[in-house]
Amino acid sequence: MPTVRRGGTSGDRDSSSLNSRGRVPAPRRRQIQQAAMAAKKIQQRPKPNPNINEDKPTPLLLKILSWLGIILLCFVLGYLGTSWFVEFLNRKLLLKPENRIENQEDLINFNESEEKRIQNEKINSGSNVPQVSLNIYHVRNDTIAETRQNFVSKTQEDNIRDAVSSVISLSEMPQAEKIKLLHVFKVSDTAFLDMSGQFVSSIEAAGQRKSLLLLTSIVRTVQENFSPVSQIRFLIDSKPPKSGGIVDLTAPWKMPSRNS
Repeated sequence: MPTVRRGGTSGDRDSSSLNSRGRVPAPRRRQIQQAAMAAKKIQQRPKPNPNINEDKPTPLLLKILSWLGIILLCFVLGYLGTSWFVEFLNRKLLLKPENRIENQEDLINFNESEEKRIQNEKINSGSNVPQVSLNIYHVRNDTIAETRQNFVSKTQEDNIRDAVSSVISLSEMPQAEKIKLLHVFKVSDTAFLDMSGQFVSSIEAAGQRKSLLLLTSIVRTVQENFSPVSQIRFLIDSKPPKSGGIVDLTAPWKMPSRNS
């Protein structure tokens, strides 16, 4: 009678893991299903495109146009910036040449400065140019001061113009640089001085006292240096002056007689 052994073989032990119907146990079956699902997901995962991260070369024409655009932009900005800066310096008179003429006022000032320069050169050169020495009366510290100046000898009307212009500049009237003596002519013993409109504005800004001193200085300078002139009449822009100002320019001006 054969003997039944308690310990079985390895085949017997493997077969013992199957249940009575030959199925895999539930825990083992779940592990197999999970492994299968994980493998399926890995297979379904999209493969990376090897050309996605590769940089495409920029066309040569696009590079050239880009550089040309940058160069043009820098040129325009530099030109506009330089023009603005130079214009700013010109307005501040930092780069304006001494004899640069930009408007009518610059032209008038240039002509006057050139005339004075030529006169000074002739006087200082010791040449044989005839000269005339004149007593110039002008306003200083609310009184009338006297100085003596040399001028190139011209016609009497031209020398009157030089003398009156010197009186105005030495008197330091408001806006004196804008006052112009337009014309000078004589009728008998009367000298007519045709002044620009700035002359009226200047004497009104200076006040009555300084204006009276200025007019007295002009009359005294002309009367003492240019005989037989004994009185002055004023014109404003070649027209008779209007009445009603702080000083009366409509009447003739003359110095009182020394015998009176």
